[in-house]
Amino acid sequence: MKPRVAVYLRVSTDQQNHNSQRTELAQYCERRNWTNIRWFADVGSGAKQNRDALNQLMAQVRCGRIDVIVAFKIDRLARSLNHLAQIIAELQTHNVSLVCPSQGIDTTNANPCAQLQLNILAAVAQFERELITERVNAGLAAAKHRGVNWEDPAR
Repeated sequence: MKPRVAVYLRVSTDQQNHNSQRTELAQYCERRNWTNIRWFADVGSGAKQNRDALNQLMAQVRCGRIDVIVAFKIDRLARSLNHLAQIIAELQTHNVSLVCPSQGIDTTNANPCAQLQLNILAAVAQFERELITERVNAGLAAAKHRGVNWEDPAR
């Protein structure tokens, strides 16, 4: 029986597109001879847990309609350790594998190395998000110190 595969794509802004992820993952699925594929795509921050396509994907997981989730990188799914842990727990509960080809993650054969890698990458994704937040806040503070004012000019 061919696995029921869900491919999840996410970009952060509407100035970006899913094309490179879509091409890479379509080729990957073709190499694995996976043909029963559904595509889910979001535009928005990975820090937001409530994303339309991700919500639809997880609803399909909960209904037992998905066997494998494929994402370009783990940070496409979640950027916080808590959110990723929640997703991974649900996938494990429903016997759904996770594959992130660009990072060598493949839990389709339930191996301990892939599980360890998932946990490490989740921590790295959260660390990366915190670094980005720290840099943004530092930039805002520096701009404020230089006298930049973001107040609404219409007031």
